[in-house]
Amino acid sequence: MGMKLDHIGFVVERIEDFVRVLKAIGFETVTNPVGDYDKNVNASFVPVGEKDDIYLEVLEPIGEKSAVYNFLRKTGGGLHHLCFEVDDIEKVSGELEEKGFKMVSPPTDCTAYDENLERTCEGVTKISFFLLPNRLLIELLEKGR
Repeated sequence: MGMKLDHIGFVVERIEDFVRVLKAIGFETVTNPVGDYDKNVNASFVPVGEKDDIYLEVLEPIGEKSAVYNFLRKTGGGLHHLCFEVDDIEKVSGELEEKGFKMVSPPTDCTAYDENLERTCEGVTKISFFLLPNRLLIELLEKGR
C-alpha cells in the first residue's frame, strides 16, 4: 500500500484572507478558487513542494450544508486533513477498512481537483476519507490518468 503526500488541507472562513497571509510569508503562487458543489466548498491550492508536487489545499465552506462548515464552527478552522495519493483507491480503501479504520466518505469522483490544478486527463480523479483512531482525517486521492 504505497502512499505519497499530495496535500495538506486547511479549512478557513475566507480563502482570500488565508492566501494573503501565505503570500506575505513567500508563497506567491495560488490557484483561483474552484467550487466543488458536491461538497459545498471552494478550494484553492498553494504549491509548497520543491517541484510543485505538494500543496496546501485551502477550503472555505459554501453555506451551512458544506462538508467543512461544522469543522469551521467548532474549531475556528485550521488543519483539517492530510491527503495521500494512491494508485488504486478502491484497493487501498478496502485495505484500510479491513484494518479497522473508519471510512467517512467512500471513493467518489472529484473533478474539481483536476479543474483547480488545470490537469487534463482522461480519467476522473477520485477521493475518499478516513478517520484514524487519533481523530486525524486522511484523504486518499487517485489522480485521473
